[in-house]
Formats: sequence, structure tokens, C-alpha cells
Amino acid sequence: MATVDVINGDSISTLHSDIIQTQILTRLDGPTLASTATTSSYLQTLCTEEKLWQELSIATWPAINDPRVVRAISSFPSGYRSFFADSYPFTEHTWQSEKHDPPTGLISAVDLYYRGEIIYSKIQEMETEKGKSGWFLSSPFRVDILDPKESVQTRIRYPGGDYEAWVKDMEESMRLNWILIDPIKKRAANISSRKAVSARRNWLTGDLEIRFSTIVTAAAAEVAAVVSCGSAEAWKEVDEEVGGEIHVRDVRLQVEDIEGKCMKGRDSLVILQGLLEGKRSCKDDEERRAKERYEEYVRMKIQWRENKERKEKAQDTICMIFGFSLFVLLWSFILLR
Repeated sequence: MATVDVINGDSISTLHSDIIQTQILTRLDGPTLASTATTSSYLQTLCTEEKLWQELSIATWPAINDPRVVRAISSFPSGYRSFFADSYPFTEHTWQSEKHDPPTGLISAVDLYYRGEIIYSKIQEMETEKGKSGWFLSSPFRVDILDPKESVQTRIRYPGGDYEAWVKDMEESMRLNWILIDPIKKRAANISSRKAVSARRNWLTGDLEIRFSTIVTAAAAEVAAVVSCGSAEAWKEVDEEVGGEIHVRDVRLQVEDIEGKCMKGRDSLVILQGLLEGKRSCKDDEERRAKERYEEYVRMKIQWRENKERKEKAQDTICMIFGFSLFVLLWSFILLR
């Protein structure tokens, strides 16, 4: 039987470091590279090279190859290695930040994919400082990546015919990375669900809205990155037969409460800060769990709405009975005088 020699730290140290770095380590993904660094002190030195993590990070999130982001990442404790460790895992809102001021100067790095091919990338800075734009903290929170009249042409086509099948295909084919970077506290987090959690038609605009949401259960809130797609002309009918090229019309971030209303800037930034400071998880089933959490949250919203309607009906009934009782009492008093 043939035997296979296991390459350990001692045997691999006989290879030239350039060969290891250019031919072996560059082929590894982030988690594997981090695990490799723990096998020996020699590999740890090679695996912690800043250039290696920089190339890996840019290959994973092309949008971060921007001077503003490069400056921000250079201030992280271990540079791109710290940035990757923050951004690659899924994040969970676990940090209690209610007593702290909301973060300022956040940067968004957005990459949108269709069937593994990138179709849009952009960097967006949030003007959250009180002195520059205090209205941001008291207004409904929304970050628009595209300008109002801007749209992105793609190679995606709507074939016509079965609209629902196309919607399902779009939900399965689209991926979004939304990296939120805090240059001051030197933290970053991918606040997108990566894979879409829902796709449905906006009956007002006719566009298809695809959601990449992270649910913050403790705050009963949804951090929603929404991508709107439409044709050159708005859909006239759900079952229209005419196909055409699809444009990306809108890419936005908003934080919604359980009623579906956009939360104000201050409250939204506190929630985002909780995600930046929260726990990280690299489990294989995190994308599936993200969708399950979203579906559970949707059921919770429906139940909350039903409970609210029942309470309102009960209050209306009590008011009617009270009003009728007053009416009867008043006329009884008048007639019996």
C-alpha cells in the first residue's frame, strides 16, 4: 500500500519561503490560512504577512480596494488580518451599547454578485457627525448607495413568462456583501446575510426587491440591505411575456422596527454599533440560519400585528360601550327629572 507523507512544520521549513507564500498560501482561503498559522512558528511568520491578507481581503471584497478604506484598515491592530477576522464571520448583536454615543464616520463597502460574477461595487461614507449633519440622527435612517437617477446595467435578463420562477432564481443567484467599517474604533463587520432572505415585487414601483437582512432579536429590529431590480420599463403585469435586460435601480441600507418603519438615525447607529462589537460565528450553516431567523422574525411581526389589532378592537369596543352608557345615563337623567 502506498503511503503519503504528512508535511509538518519541520519538513515544510525546508521549502523556500517564496515558494510557500506564492504557490501554497495564496491558494488558501481565510479560515484555512488562519489554521495553517497555528501549525508551527515558521508557518505563523509566513501566514501573518500583511500583503498576503491584503490580497485575500481584496479578492473577497473588491470594493475595499479604495484609498479611504486602505487608510482605515492600516490603523487596525493587525491591519488586513484584523479586518478579515472581523468581516469574514457572521456577526450577532450582543453588545449593550445604549449608554454610549452612536459611532461617527462609518464607511460602507458594498459588493453585489449574480451567479458568482460581480456586477456592482462601491464605497460610501456616512456623514453622521453632529456638527456636519445633525439631522441624520433624528431622521429616518437610510443609506443610499446609488444616486436617485442612477441605475446599473447588468447582463441579467428577464426571460418573460413565469415571473415567480424568475423571482425564485434571482433570490438564489444574488449575493451581497455589505462591510461596515468604523475607522475610529478600528472595527468592521459584514452586516449582510450574504444570500438573500427574501425576494418580492414592490407593487408601487413594479421593481423586484431582494433583501439581505440581519435580524437583531434583542431590539426587535431588522438591519435590511435591499437591492431593487427592474427593467428599462416598469413591470406592467406579473405574468408579462416580454423579457428584457435587468437594471439595478437601488441599493440601500435601512433599519426597520417590528412595525416595518425605518428607525431614526441615532437608534439605527446604536444597533449597527452592536453588530460591529458583537460575537462572530464561522459555522457552515450560518447562511441557512440567517434565513431561518428572518422567517421567524416575519412570523413574529405577523403575530405582533394581529395582537395589536385585537387590542385596538378591544379598546374600540370598550370606548363604544362607555360612550353608549354615558348616552343612556344622560337621557335617563333628563327623562326622570
